[in-house]
Amino acid sequence: MNKVVVILLLMLSIASQFLVSCKEEQMEKGPEPDDAGVEYPVDGPVKAEIIYEGEIPRLYRNGQPYFIKGAAYNNFIDLVPEYGGNSIRTYGVSEDTQSVLDSALEHKLTVCLGIWVNRETDGFDYDNEEKVAEQKERIRQEVLQFRDHPAVIMWGIGNEVDSRYTNYKVWNFIGEVSDMIHELDTNHLTTTVLAGADPTDIKEIAERAPSLDILSVNSYNAISQAQGKIAGAGWTKPYMITEWGPNGTWGNVAGTPWGGIYELTSTQKAQVYIDRYSQDIAANINKGCIGSYVFLWGYQTHGVVATWYGLFTAKKKPLAAAQAMYYSWKGGYPANRAPRIESSADMTLNGQIATDDIVVKVGQENYASIKAVDLEGDALSFEWQVVREGLVIDSGQNFEGSLPGLDGIFTSNDQKSVQFTMPGEGEYRLYAFVHDSHENVAFSAIPFKVEK
Repeated sequence: MNKVVVILLLMLSIASQFLVSCKEEQMEKGPEPDDAGVEYPVDGPVKAEIIYEGEIPRLYRNGQPYFIKGAAYNNFIDLVPEYGGNSIRTYGVSEDTQSVLDSALEHKLTVCLGIWVNRETDGFDYDNEEKVAEQKERIRQEVLQFRDHPAVIMWGIGNEVDSRYTNYKVWNFIGEVSDMIHELDTNHLTTTVLAGADPTDIKEIAERAPSLDILSVNSYNAISQAQGKIAGAGWTKPYMITEWGPNGTWGNVAGTPWGGIYELTSTQKAQVYIDRYSQDIAANINKGCIGSYVFLWGYQTHGVVATWYGLFTAKKKPLAAAQAMYYSWKGGYPANRAPRIESSADMTLNGQIATDDIVVKVGQENYASIKAVDLEGDALSFEWQVVREGLVIDSGQNFEGSLPGLDGIFTSNDQKSVQFTMPGEGEYRLYAFVHDSHENVAFSAIPFKVEK
């Protein structure tokens, strides 16, 4: 046989083996969480179902694999698909639900439509049969109202009803609601959302609410343990992580003697999002995980620290955490990235860093400085704000800066280094926001106390 022919045959054989190997590897990994090109029907309802590949559950929508790349929705729904997301999660039905669903449809997103279930920790009594029946009827009407909307993919029955509860009857109720939904709506799935992955709760749910299609957990500090706890409790159906992000402010976070909390820089938070998505969500695609909802899409309007979770500023400018989700969902960074503040030590107040537990005097002249870099070499501008600890941002509140800071305390708040004087006592946070020329933002914060 001609030597050239032999070489060609050998090359074809190697190529064939390589393709088979790639196919086998893909089968081992499971379907890639990429819905590019997937058809998005605009007339509902759209069928969602769980299909098993052996013992591995997969979510399918309209007959196609659908891995949830979701956002726990608060603001800026139009940016979810731009960053690679395909779904949002809501927490209850309200006067805004129709417009949210319609907006999701417009942007080709699905919705895990939240159904609020009253919680024992808020005073609801699951031994009160009359109140339980009223709640079930209210839920029935909500399901009937929205079951045919094409954006709906599943129903989220309750959020963290296990928070400081004692009465397991709540799971019987959720099981009854799941049964009712399956009777009223044969096209969509049901789930309930836990505050963590307590094996006892999971076992009670499996027994008392067996018709639930999916288990959902909100997990922050212990997200790396979630899959193991779920599997260890004997749950064999799919699960989702329906809230996740940096460690919770309630989770033994280090802070000052007066209760101020040390906060990661926006750059450090972005790395947390990347690590947790890759290690605790995408890595479990063959272990029952069908996706997640990152917390929080948009900016916070409540919470102990106003900037702890939001992926954007209130002015709709992306932080590095938003770009971390772009990377996680799309497999690469956007063309221009947010400035970087590598360490909390890159921000100082009177020559000290946050962990020095800084106390200043009323009327004292204070000096602050920030170090930041831009990967693309963009020109950087600076914005400083001081807010009282516990600041809450009203969604309808008007303010010019990234936060509604105190007025009249800075000599000038737009330089790399600034001076300011505090007029009164209290507990505060000093913020340094760093803007590049492409509308990206980085920030760092220092909690401090003012005394006479």
